[in-house]
Amino acid sequence: MSLPVTRYETKNLKKTLSGAGALDTRNLEAVFESCRSSDKKMRQLVEAFCQAYLYDGKQRPLKLRPLQMDIIIASLTHAANGKQRKLAILAPRGSGKSYALAVAVTIYMFFKRFRDLIFVLAPSEDQAALIFGYVYRNFKDNPFLDSLVDNYKFHNKPHIRLKGGTMMRRAPLAPSNQGQSIRGQHPTLCIVDESPLIDDSLFVDNVEPAIVSNKAPFINLGTPKSKDNHMWRYLYDDAYADSFTRMVFTWRDAIDQGEAYSPPYNEEEMLNKMMEWGEDSIYWRTEYECEFVESVSNVFTPEKLKGCFDDYEIYTPDTLEQGRDYGPQITLGVDIGKSINSTVITGWRREKPLGDDAGEDIARLVYIEEINARTGGHDIPYQRRRIMDVAVMLGAERVIIDATGIGGAIEQDIRMACIEASIHFFPFVFTGGPRGTKTQVFRDYVSFIQQRRVKVANPKLLPTHQAKLVNKWLREHIDLQYTMDIANKTEKIAAPETKHDDYCDSSVIGLHATLGMLPAGSAFKSVQLDKNSTVRQNSNNRGGYTNRPLFTTRPRKPLDNKYKMSGL
Repeated sequence: MSLPVTRYETKNLKKTLSGAGALDTRNLEAVFESCRSSDKKMRQLVEAFCQAYLYDGKQRPLKLRPLQMDIIIASLTHAANGKQRKLAILAPRGSGKSYALAVAVTIYMFFKRFRDLIFVLAPSEDQAALIFGYVYRNFKDNPFLDSLVDNYKFHNKPHIRLKGGTMMRRAPLAPSNQGQSIRGQHPTLCIVDESPLIDDSLFVDNVEPAIVSNKAPFINLGTPKSKDNHMWRYLYDDAYADSFTRMVFTWRDAIDQGEAYSPPYNEEEMLNKMMEWGEDSIYWRTEYECEFVESVSNVFTPEKLKGCFDDYEIYTPDTLEQGRDYGPQITLGVDIGKSINSTVITGWRREKPLGDDAGEDIARLVYIEEINARTGGHDIPYQRRRIMDVAVMLGAERVIIDATGIGGAIEQDIRMACIEASIHFFPFVFTGGPRGTKTQVFRDYVSFIQQRRVKVANPKLLPTHQAKLVNKWLREHIDLQYTMDIANKTEKIAAPETKHDDYCDSSVIGLHATLGMLPAGSAFKSVQLDKNSTVRQNSNNRGGYTNRPLFTTRPRKPLDNKYKMSGL
């Protein structure tokens, strides 16, 4: 039960913060501890501290949003049952949750300056540096707070050490270091940012034992990921109900401005984003609704993929005919196979929906082919010929290939063949990580699926050999997952072990060119080759130093450039 705040306590607190009370370190800590049993007192302390010492990006006194204030108060107060304070917090992306914890750390260090140890852990060095950087700026931007610091260190076990001995450290917790950064350490305050992304075995073996000896406040923060994770247990397992305080915020909480200058985003922006991704999108539900979804690690939802099925005829290598009209605006997406992978060719036609479905253009899968090792999968010349044969027979306006890795080896040949056939050519290079091109285009792909802008032939109505290809397309999309790289630092999209994503990669780059890029006619200016000429000359060089064209089909006559000595 929260105690009322007296006028005397308010006056004493202001003196403490301003320095007028002339309190020593021990008395400061006593004032802080007296506030930790009351939410009201802690709210008053946080507001006064922010007003006196902290600034926002525009050098104004810091004003916190309700979501941030709730996180800070819960982090700094004692648990109502008197046991060790343990928090499991879910909050949406961009809501300011990491900065809120940075403010909590700054306040904690101000009042507890004598030999405390604060640890900030995260799945990567960059993420751990985020809160560390916020705390550094809080101290550095205020001369008085800066005067309390004995040393800032940014490399090789980075830390901020106060003159009284209290130290804040940051460290990544990843398979590459096997949790050694926290092992053997006994912090008095432990914060884990992006906790759901940390491998469960590393977490249980290294982090949980570290917070036992000092009964350190233990704060876990992040957005949902897999249910097979400590964060889900902390939040929803009944065995942890008595030991963890559970806080779950959504984007609706984040847009509450309160007394702050502005919210991180407004309702209109969020509703637009929800319409783009789809209300049932796994990404939307996890990142902004903060829900643990059963298939959270999967990129696509099986029900949404099956919702793309439509009753029509699809073409395969055995039904493709020369001279047949397959319709306008066809784009060919090609994933070049590497090692044991297959090369997959998909043809997509851009169409205007009719009737009640009239709206944005859709992409219809009209052709699908897999070139495996038995049908020329590792025969590069055969693959080049086959890609161009399919493009010409379909009357494709565009060819886009995965030019990553081995695909780059045939890029120039395909480019030249496309120019001769008057087909627009696009090389596409996949890059990894959460901001890489692969992640970006797959998120667009998921959005197209959610909006039913992708049409695929219903395999139940197709002949056996065609249904087999479409079912394989469906299976690879269902299996595709969000995973962490070997260092557990960045998120990537990949198929599970022993499975492949060739159909997915071919489709995503084909759809990128079909729905995500400009119309084919406006994508390039005219590029022509003079097929009848064997020599291309640079006319600007004629009559110049050599009096010869820049390129020639005949060898030049060697000249003696030495000075002539005759007549001397």
